Amino acid sequence: MKLLQKSIIFGILIVSFSQIIAKDDKDKKEATPESRLQAAKVELTEHSQIALIYVKGLVCPSCAIGVSKNLSRMPGVDKERFKRGIEMDTNTQLVKIALSDQSKLDKKEILERVDDAGFNAIEEYKLHDDHIDAHKFEPGASPV
Repeated sequence: MKLLQKSIIFGILIVSFSQIIAKDDKDKKEATPESRLQAAKVELTEHSQIALIYVKGLVCPSCAIGVSKNLSRMPGVDKERFKRGIEMDTNTQLVKIALSDQSKLDKKEILERVDDAGFNAIEEYKLHDDHIDAHKFEPGASPV
């Protein structure tokens, strides 16, 4: 009987703690565009063979699971890098996609897969001569 009581109390504590974490994540603000650009420059400088995208509203790690799963299933994703080819930063709303050898990802497919997870892919980042460029996603555009 004591084991049952302890199990029930433990379950209540887990549910309560989960609600506190979820509430904190809902109140979390997105990064400023300036801080996101700065983080994007660091990521693109430190990592090669990646696509880097901004996903609006990606502030909660548990909410981001769907985005990660959907993107990791795309052809051209190097699943040996990061976590199944995807690394997300909920502080900056940036998603790194590891690319296989010279692979290109279809922007339209990125938009669809992020949308299927309930989010919006807003822009991708490219590094050119130590300068970061942000390109808005447009459906039907060329590969990343």
